[in-house]
Amino acid sequence: MAPLIPPGIRGGADALTIVDWQEGGAGQVHSWIEAQGYRVACFVHADDTPPVVDVAAARKSREAKIFDYPLPGSYKGIPLVSARAWPEVIIAHGIHKALILMPDPHARFDNIALARQHGLELIRAIHPTALVMADAVIHENVVLHARAFIGYRSEIHPGVVVNNGASLDHHNVAHPCARIDPGVVTAGNVTFGRFATVHTGAVIINRIRIGEGAIVGAGAVIIRDVPPGATVVGNPGRLLPP
Repeated sequence: MAPLIPPGIRGGADALTIVDWQEGGAGQVHSWIEAQGYRVACFVHADDTPPVVDVAAARKSREAKIFDYPLPGSYKGIPLVSARAWPEVIIAHGIHKALILMPDPHARFDNIALARQHGLELIRAIHPTALVMADAVIHENVVLHARAFIGYRSEIHPGVVVNNGASLDHHNVAHPCARIDPGVVTAGNVTFGRFATVHTGAVIINRIRIGEGAIVGAGAVIIRDVPPGATVVGNPGRLLPP
């Protein structure tokens, strides 16, 4: 199938592409990112086959009534490009900035690499209420949602998402495409491996390593290292069988 490239895409120095269209990620960031001087010129679905959503059925399944869904060629009234080779499409339209937001961490990682291969500028998205302490290092394509706290000399690597109200203390290191969900609290010197996910309200004590691809369950209390690929739940955290 040929890529779907809708009309009305307008480039320029302030033009930004958001790669994804999920309401909780791309939609939420769109609600505040333009106040930082960007203009979202288009969203991208990184596949030649456009997304298909039964909007009527989706609305019935949700209590929230204010919710946007992708339509043929548009999302939130903005052009929605469906193209596996999306960097070539947006460059041809005069867009050179991108923010990769797909929720799957491996897809996010791969598309960050694809953007770099094409020389695109990957921006940081930092909500105005986020607090970043002195000497913290925030890399490209990092998202810090509302009231996120990044402690002194922490290092947040590309593709990391720190959600609403999460608090990372001093000298934390979040490796590429880790995700820290709302209300997570860490002490100092915590390390998150690539693709790790820490779910809502988890608490992590000092000097803990969360391994690559590991999952920490909601509300878990982590008092020892989590091995790569493991899932840990409960208080205190316990490993689930593979």
